[in-house]
Amino acid sequence: MKKRSQLVLVFSFAMAAAACGTADPARDGGRAGNGSSAGAQGGSVAQAGAAAQAGSVSLPGAGGVGGLGGADSASGGAGASGASGAGGVSGSAAGSGAAAGATSGTAGAAGQGGEGGGNATDLATALDGLRVDDPCAGTPETANGAVCTHVVLTAGGFKSAKEATLAGTPGTTYDVTLRIRGIVEPTQIDGGMRVDTTTFQYQNMTWRKVPFTIGGSVNRGDYSQWRVSVTSPKQEYFLNDYQTVGHYIFKLDYQVTIQMAANSKLTLDGTDSNERQIVNYEKYALEGIPGSMNYGQFIQCNVVSVKPH
Repeated sequence: MKKRSQLVLVFSFAMAAAACGTADPARDGGRAGNGSSAGAQGGSVAQAGAAAQAGSVSLPGAGGVGGLGGADSASGGAGASGASGAGGVSGSAAGSGAAAGATSGTAGAAGQGGEGGGNATDLATALDGLRVDDPCAGTPETANGAVCTHVVLTAGGFKSAKEATLAGTPGTTYDVTLRIRGIVEPTQIDGGMRVDTTTFQYQNMTWRKVPFTIGGSVNRGDYSQWRVSVTSPKQEYFLNDYQTVGHYIFKLDYQVTIQMAANSKLTLDGTDSNERQIVNYEKYALEGIPGSMNYGQFIQCNVVSVKPH
């Protein structure tokens, strides 16, 4: 039975594995504009302008640089238009126009900005920083393996959820890479798909290094389950499926990539069937985000990147 008073050895394990993504959110931008055709010099065709380099999107990215124009000529031809630059914020940061063509020729037109492929700040602003807290009530004991009562109790247990909607182009499905951080107790899920199956040994038990499971059903409802659910394509993702339970507390920090259709909803929630949770007796803290409230548990999701699937 969950959460009886008992002592366990202190163990600290910080997750840093990445699934279907990296810590660097940059993604390649659109194609660079081609250089304009050079103007004629003494009746011969001058060398074509250099191709522009593609801008990279790094939340946000810069537009690509347009092509260079032709050399000076008394009777040079018109410079060609630069092609689309790389996408930046909302895909609207256009690449700079092509430089002037021959002295007598016409300058190349400015390149057009493409849609940013990794524009998480626009498409997933509502998702970024989504968080659910499960604080302890009263003044919790912080001995190893200690438990406390949930502040929020629903039907004798805990249930709290927050949701957000992904923007984007209707009809498009996106790969959304999330960084999952938090302080959680372990749970156990039956079935489902496990992207990372690596494990480690602790207290003569086997634990998953990255406790992320796609689908499945709850095996031990008396240990809190933390998950995200997506409405389209409909799927449920468990975030703390260690495949072992006990009076232990863990610090999460890993990345996963999930699919979301434009205008679909993501829900982050924590659920526990009884009134007690494992205290953050390790007093874990995560750099860059607020810690647990009154030694309780929490999950926070941050958007790393968004790109069309």
